[in-house]
Amino acid sequence: MSQREEVAPNSLSAHRAAAAIRGGRLSSVALVEACLGRIAAREPLVGAWSFLDADYARQQAVQADERQRAGALLGPLHGVPVGVKDVFDTCDMPSEYGSASLQGRRPAFDADAVATLRAAGAVIMGKTVTTEFGMYADTSCRNPRDLERSPGVSSAGSAAAVADEMVPLALGTQHTASTLLPASCCGVYGFKPTFGFTSMRGSNILVPRLVNIGFLAREIEDIALFASVFSDDIRPSTPPLQPRRLAWLRGPGWGGVAADAKSALAAWLTTLPLAVDELALPASFERASEVAHALLSAHLAYRFGSAPMAEREGYCAPLLEAIAKGAALDAVTFIGCENIADGLAVAADQLFEACDAFVTLAAPGEALLRSAGPGSGAMTIPWSLAGLPTIALPLLKGGNGLPIGVQLVGPRGQDRRLLSMAAWMSNICNPSPPEAS
Repeated sequence: MSQREEVAPNSLSAHRAAAAIRGGRLSSVALVEACLGRIAAREPLVGAWSFLDADYARQQAVQADERQRAGALLGPLHGVPVGVKDVFDTCDMPSEYGSASLQGRRPAFDADAVATLRAAGAVIMGKTVTTEFGMYADTSCRNPRDLERSPGVSSAGSAAAVADEMVPLALGTQHTASTLLPASCCGVYGFKPTFGFTSMRGSNILVPRLVNIGFLAREIEDIALFASVFSDDIRPSTPPLQPRRLAWLRGPGWGGVAADAKSALAAWLTTLPLAVDELALPASFERASEVAHALLSAHLAYRFGSAPMAEREGYCAPLLEAIAKGAALDAVTFIGCENIADGLAVAADQLFEACDAFVTLAAPGEALLRSAGPGSGAMTIPWSLAGLPTIALPLLKGGNGLPIGVQLVGPRGQDRRLLSMAAWMSNICNPSPPEAS
């Protein structure tokens, strides 16, 4: 980027904005005001936010600039605005988990993830729209790439806010597909780390063995910066690393993949400067979606099944259906699903005997029209169930010119290496511009 080019502060990537704030070339106030201006202009169309307090955002930015001038930077995200999916508790904002049953809920403490962001210096801009209790359903949010299309599932507000340059970063979660599917639909990067990457205390936990934090950003370097705040093992900058052995696989959801998505992936694979062989997936993975949904239903029945009838009558249809299915599950079936999930995790680890990482699609195709629903999470469910780290890269386009994410999956616990391989892939397709002087 040359010095002559004028870039609106809200269009800056997170790592560039953070560096400019540290260097005194950009104030947090200017960045937050630019984001608020973008939100004011676009929020009536996109609907990405469930709560926004502009004055409070400005107050945080003023405090960040005062600390910067005093030489007391808080951390890597000092003064950088971040959106928080409304399934994380915030002590100073409503935390309603997308449900009318929790309207006006104000917890006494921040979720651990939110506390971590504050300690890193982030400006918590507000809460982004989610489905009721993060269920697999539609939201009121629209896809900023095409307002007639869905932005995906429960981290939809976070993905839409990042894609539309309302904030450079947003926090999500994923049990099955809730970060990667919206990332694919909205054309941003979405990263789900290895299971257990960071504390999820103070968030909406549906299934303990599935819940994971999610990170959404417009550049791979921003994902690394974002994730580094939560783990000392992740570097804030990501040196590209070409995998020695890369494979691709179809996955159990391949039968539902659109023809243009298959063609786009096949064409993209031919552009890579190394051989990419197809990886055979054990037949046991065909049950991944069935098992994940059974576990989800059982936990939902346990958590919500005894709620007062007046409250349950207001729940969304997918939640009610899941409660009913979970209530019908017997203990033998539930334990059997847990055992299958354990076996799939072992089988998933064994896939990396043949490769360093593998790629598939992050979604079956472009974002669907809103009338057709949020889309399928079948492409991500097996790796969520197995607890593997996975990232959606906005590298493909479908027949309508809308984004489709490439999903890169790496070995358990090797999150830093996965991000480096993702950086290499991103640079192959979208060479990074030179840093501003």
